[in-house]
Amino acid sequence: MSADHPTLPTISETNHLSLEEFTKVISLLFEPTALLTKRIYDSRPFESYDRLLDRADELIKELSPLEQLEVVNAHPRIGEKAKNLSALSRMEQGTRSANEDAVLAKWAELNKKYEDTYGFRFVVFVNGRSKDSLFPIVEQRIAHGDRNQELVTGLSEMVDIARDRARKLIAASSAASPAPKI
Repeated sequence: MSADHPTLPTISETNHLSLEEFTKVISLLFEPTALLTKRIYDSRPFESYDRLLDRADELIKELSPLEQLEVVNAHPRIGEKAKNLSALSRMEQGTRSANEDAVLAKWAELNKKYEDTYGFRFVVFVNGRSKDSLFPIVEQRIAHGDRNQELVTGLSEMVDIARDRARKLIAASSAASPAPKI
């Protein structure tokens, strides 16, 4: 599993990894958070990555509000400096545009406003959209003002991101070897 072209081991291999190696796999799907990783690790074995992610979703919902904040705040801000992003987050947030400095400045402003409003980071499943196309989404989510709903939404978006990453990483892995069970 190289940093430039990450792949996922088969679910059978993942079920037998040490906590340290399992953490590397989970950190490809979710931004690194020891709390969530350990809970997923303790729930093994999984019959597929889909079941692993279903369990992760359940575990996130079972966390205390403070623990949920820890998990959501592990996710990088949109517009974060590339050096602070995981390889997959860098790819998901896309390449620089002609007006990148203005876009990043607006994201810094919106991230601050969002975090001042809710007390945690804004998370959205970018899904190939440009950073500036997400402005209306964050503005709408700031405006509705329901902190509890916003935390649920952010955590749900994280699971959606993890599912998309798993799908892409499994496809990359199967291109290099026989298809793992998903």
